[in-house]
Amino acid sequence: MFDRTLRTTVLGLAALVLPAALSAQGSIELGGFGTYTQFDESLGLTDRTGGGARFSVISGSGWSTFLLEAEGAYVTTPLAGANVTFIPARARLVYGLPIQRAGSFLIGAGAVRNNYKPEGGSAASEWGYSGLVGFRFNLGSYMALRIDGIYDYMANPINEGPLVETTSNMSAQAGLSFPIWRDRRVPEPRPEPVVREEPREVAVAAAPAPESKSDEPDADRDGVADSRDACSNTLAGALVDRDGCQVYRDSDGDGVVDQRDACPATAANETIDGRGCPVKDTDMDGVSDSSDRCPNTAAGTIVNAAGCPMPATPAPDGDADGDSVSDSKDKCPTTKPGARVDVTGCAILEGSSRTITLKGVRFATWSDELTPASLAILDDVAEQLVAAPDVKVEVAGHTDAGGARARNIKLSLARAESVRAYLIMKGVPAERLVARGYGPDSPIASNKTEAGRALNRRVELRRID
Repeated sequence: MFDRTLRTTVLGLAALVLPAALSAQGSIELGGFGTYTQFDESLGLTDRTGGGARFSVISGSGWSTFLLEAEGAYVTTPLAGANVTFIPARARLVYGLPIQRAGSFLIGAGAVRNNYKPEGGSAASEWGYSGLVGFRFNLGSYMALRIDGIYDYMANPINEGPLVETTSNMSAQAGLSFPIWRDRRVPEPRPEPVVREEPREVAVAAAPAPESKSDEPDADRDGVADSRDACSNTLAGALVDRDGCQVYRDSDGDGVVDQRDACPATAANETIDGRGCPVKDTDMDGVSDSSDRCPNTAAGTIVNAAGCPMPATPAPDGDADGDSVSDSKDKCPTTKPGARVDVTGCAILEGSSRTITLKGVRFATWSDELTPASLAILDDVAEQLVAAPDVKVEVAGHTDAGGARARNIKLSLARAESVRAYLIMKGVPAERLVARGYGPDSPIASNKTEAGRALNRRVELRRID
């Protein structure tokens, strides 16, 4: 709805202004510019320079100058060891306030569509509002200098979630514009005014005033009067109870509320992932098909975290503990027989270590949503916790030092809560788990390198006595 409204507004402005611009005094210009973009902190992107192009239709002159513009820019910026391509496309209406003959002060508003394309990943886009202030200086008859500041506001950003409701990017642009068409017609003289007979006054009976409503105030429009509303800031359209507080439904009873359930009609007793969708396990070895590298294992076979059988004999390059991770890559070469291990050969809840990093547990970018590949690892964690009823665990979330500290602490806590919620859903009693977010305060590597920042973005399990 938001995207459709913006597109309709932009097309409406174009339909109104473009014909008038082409029929009145004016010109059409093409321009190029350099840009510096400051991204919203929640995106985790590094501020970067880039370039772009602009198309302008100018109508009128002096105090009646308007510009209808469309522009696009191109910026690349690093994120988590890869580059993200950022392409903002804007359309706006601008009013030019003349400054003697030197140029004009510009103020405008319109819409923006941001496109983000991570290297090796899928693109994501968002719509928002865009505002501009700037200056246009004439450099002779065939060139103009433009200096602009742009503010883009997204009410429904790509990383929208419990911790992020809106985002805003800011850009500074400078460049040159060149006319490609100019109206050189002499303005036609104004026609003589035509004297028309004034219409006679006719008495018309006044329409009755509408009756005023006596309903009690309801600020958030949830159907519960403010005098009885215990949650007076409920979001529009939310389902509420008799006290005016939002109700979170779980229609299929799978433990994932409808607002986050990608499969809201899951059958009863179905094994699901963090999105509420069924997890298939064709060979019934306890490893979902999405993470199973050996999906046709025979019944009763002992498998590792990847769903492959434990080897009966050591691997060619040595596998002393028989966990299918060769000694050259095994960080825990004395794992107990039959224990499930991660990709480094370590059993998550066994051994003497009190803090275990959940290697392979990942989240969607700028979100607390677990990736499907993470669920097999957490399934192993849940199985081991269920088998050890006396063990209590702290789920600790950590981030790197990029972005605002307060936002990083909130994000690390949200991700720890996601892991805790999944473990509870898999049968671990809630009282044995506690989630905490430490943000960037407990690094294990330097934040000056991308490799170090990647190590600092982690989730750990810590045993609680």
